[in-house]
Amino acid sequence: TSTGHTTTTIVNLNALRSADADWAGAKAANLGELMSAGFEVPDGFVAAGEAGEDVVARAAVRLGNGPLAVRSSIAAEDLPGASFAGQYESILDVRGADALAAAVARVRASVETERVRRYQDDVAGSQLAAVGVVVQEQVPADAAGVAFTANPVTGAADEVVVSAVRGLAERLVSG
Repeated sequence: TSTGHTTTTIVNLNALRSADADWAGAKAANLGELMSAGFEVPDGFVAAGEAGEDVVARAAVRLGNGPLAVRSSIAAEDLPGASFAGQYESILDVRGADALAAAVARVRASVETERVRRYQDDVAGSQLAAVGVVVQEQVPADAAGVAFTANPVTGAADEVVVSAVRGLAERLVSG
């Protein structure tokens, strides 16, 4: 499958670049850029457009039998004056084809929740693009975190804020 058009369904993360964010989502495109720059990023793919859950389960076979992380990837996830961080579902420790199909469907559905629509109407004021779903090998983590290139509370662009927790970052990003 080639990148850059709306009929693409499954694309390996290492094939993505920032120009693909409009259809693959910002998270997937950024992960592709990081891989291209030589950073160690867990292997995975993005399911974009109309990728059916059966196609997603077949694509995941190459990732092995270990746990998978399933997360959203939206083109307009972080906008000037609005961030959708923590608004969408992320599902960790996904194992097996049926569980993966359910996780992908749940992540896609999280874009349509009342909470997201209210935030979109009140803060973002624009229609979001279709959701891409990132599926990656989940690695065991001693610690994990999030780095904000601007202070998420004050908006100060000259401050970097790093929040971290022991273990997986789910506790941090879920609330």
